[in-house]
Amino acid sequence: MHLIPSSWLENGMKLAEDIKSGSTVILRKGSKIDSIAIKQLQAYHIVAVNIMDPEDFETTFYGKTRVSKAFKKFEQDYTANLMAYKVAVDSFIFKKVPFRLDDLIAIVNNLVPDDMSGKTLFAYLYLHLPTEDELTYAHGLNVALICKIVAQWLNFSKEDTRDLCLCGFLYDIGKFNIPNEIIWKPEKLNKMEYDLMKTHAFFGWHLLSHYSKNVSERVLNATLQHHERSDGSGYPQGLNQNEIDQFAKIMAVLDVYEAMTSARPYRTSKCPYEVIQILEDTGLQLYDVSFIMTFLNHIVDELIGNRVKLNDDTEGEVIMNNPQNLARPMLKTDDNNVINLAQRKDLKIIAII
Repeated sequence: MHLIPSSWLENGMKLAEDIKSGSTVILRKGSKIDSIAIKQLQAYHIVAVNIMDPEDFETTFYGKTRVSKAFKKFEQDYTANLMAYKVAVDSFIFKKVPFRLDDLIAIVNNLVPDDMSGKTLFAYLYLHLPTEDELTYAHGLNVALICKIVAQWLNFSKEDTRDLCLCGFLYDIGKFNIPNEIIWKPEKLNKMEYDLMKTHAFFGWHLLSHYSKNVSERVLNATLQHHERSDGSGYPQGLNQNEIDQFAKIMAVLDVYEAMTSARPYRTSKCPYEVIQILEDTGLQLYDVSFIMTFLNHIVDELIGNRVKLNDDTEGEVIMNNPQNLARPMLKTDDNNVINLAQRKDLKIIAII
């Protein structure tokens, strides 16, 4: 809600609170402004009233976020900063102009101020839909933004936070050598397409090591190794757990999480709980155990209090996490029943609402 002078009132606005004169209620909260209401306010010399903002009409966190002024400002700022990132990438790819690293860090700080919570950032990214020609750029920018939050979760130093954010911007730079129709193909890639896709890790490392020599060894390692897996099944070198750089291990998880939870023109965002379940099922074998569990625990903590919808159309609020099964928390339904999803395998969360 926000306070405005009574002279600014327009038909259709709704009052955010009761309007009183002494103990007399002139107009009730939720009353719609019309010519009669305006005359009543004038008669009682009410000079200012609180009216409802669009988010006041919404009942859920995501609903309120979607219509909020803060999210609309984020989208405007996101568009401007994405363009700045795109210019930097294109200048590097096509003209071999080295990245201005301080400019990249400024982009992160513009979009993720120090007081922004992980819950807010992930909601913004979940709701934001980039255009088709922005997808590869948006993926790098989104991961860089997430890196700042993750660095806070890991209690990283300022230097480590800077390097991790730079990893987010640059680790996938080799994908700009791959046709978009392959990168964002909705169907499974055939063998030839997949073999071409796998070249992006080495190609990105080659570009950065030869044409942007101001990047750190950590960024180079993350670029080369972010598709390596702890069990040795990754590429391009088939490294195992102890051979993979720490920052590359972090980027491996963020790369997958962002790709699956962000909206695409050809599909909606995957529900975070669906992605959490996938990472719980496969992550302990493929990713660094200590990081992926830290990451997932923080993610589910940020989701407590959200309203969710189950596959049987039941709706409720997440009230508690199950540490042994993070994708299946406890819910309180609208009729005050408690559902422990860890004990109800027939039910699952299909959407945050």
